Amino acid sequence: MASRITPQSPVLILMEKSPDCLCAMFGAAYAGCFYTPLDSSMPENRMRLIADTLRPAAVLYEEKFAETAKRIAGDAALLCDAEIPDEVNGALLSERRKGHIDNDLLYVLFTSGSTGNPKGVSITHRSVIDFAEWACGALRLPEGLRFGSQAPFYFDNSVLDIYCAMRMRGSLYLIPKGDFMFPKRLLARLQDAHIDTVFWVPSALTALAKADVLSEGCLPELKRVFFCGEVMPCATVNRWKKALPDADYVNMYGPTEITDVCAWYRVDRDFLDTDSLPIGFPCENTRIHLIDGEICVGGTCLSPGYYNAPEKTAAAFVQNPRRPQIPEIIYKTGDLGAYNERGELMFLGCRDSQIKRSGYRIELGEIECALQNAAGIELACCYYDADKEKIIAAYTGNPDEKALKAALKAALPKYMLPDVLLRRDALPRTGSGKIDRLALRREAEREHLIP
Repeated sequence: MASRITPQSPVLILMEKSPDCLCAMFGAAYAGCFYTPLDSSMPENRMRLIADTLRPAAVLYEEKFAETAKRIAGDAALLCDAEIPDEVNGALLSERRKGHIDNDLLYVLFTSGSTGNPKGVSITHRSVIDFAEWACGALRLPEGLRFGSQAPFYFDNSVLDIYCAMRMRGSLYLIPKGDFMFPKRLLARLQDAHIDTVFWVPSALTALAKADVLSEGCLPELKRVFFCGEVMPCATVNRWKKALPDADYVNMYGPTEITDVCAWYRVDRDFLDTDSLPIGFPCENTRIHLIDGEICVGGTCLSPGYYNAPEKTAAAFVQNPRRPQIPEIIYKTGDLGAYNERGELMFLGCRDSQIKRSGYRIELGEIECALQNAAGIELACCYYDADKEKIIAAYTGNPDEKALKAALKAALPKYMLPDVLLRRDALPRTGSGKIDRLALRREAEREHLIP
């Protein structure tokens, strides 16, 4: 690859999550380029938008994606498992490494934005090295650990799994995506693979906790349970702690733009099921500012910006208004936060999820928390239909509807009560495992479920 492609060129990777995909990612980095894994299940039109943004020098693909790769990349498409006729040019690779600096890009991951062109978040070697060094120390990761990997490689949660496993000479066990649909199979997989560390989205941990497969001592080798990407219900943490009381539980927070995680909280005390879990304190070498209630982040973790999108970069990556004397860029997350009486940072939701109705400001996350804590509920989420001025709540599980309404009335003021309750067999998920609220809204509209 290095003989054909100039340094710091983009390399798209169209492969399933696999060891071969990891090899392709590392191969791109070794050649002095940066990589972008694609979600093989995404619409081809979205792949084209990503390719148009990156203008990749190569697209590495596996055989079953050959036609798609050729349509989006033409002659730049390279079959990854084919024999490469060229000899490895060791001298050229050595020269590449001499010219490599830590500010070069390692990867660009594209956000799962629902409208417009997807944004490519650029991350440097320096940021990943800094992050991995912090994570391995702060999270007390031992040499030879065994990660049970849930996150797809195109999702930034995978960065901790991959690079901490490498740094600690550990193993990265790629759990098949289908296992997360079958809790008993998933539990058996964790047992058989001797997994001692997981870093999953809360939805995955909640689904397993509510499937009644966890019991005291069921996973004796699992010592570290980390989570990030969504709000973690305290009820879920409590179910896991009951089954694994000696495990280390850590809540983490951070958008893709800050190299996965910028705040963390080790669960060091008991919480009621109805409490909110702190996101805690800044990671080392990271500074968090609350500016008009918005969480803003600075430090080595910061992305240099969105690839080939200077206007979007300028809107989100701004000069720190508290240090106008020198150039200092911070990232505006769009999330709201506040400090509790212990000085711990609390996540209060996204600006986009805060609505105003009948003169009241309403945080949809608070409604979701009340739903999630109701008896019989497995998973829940809600959104606001602004046109009809209605709060829509969707859930899975089999609660008694009368009892559910009573529980919500006991937990929420009248103006926050959902106008519509939708029971679903399953909630749609994004490729990273989060609940897909946009898809849920579209389903409800398509099926005329909203009066």
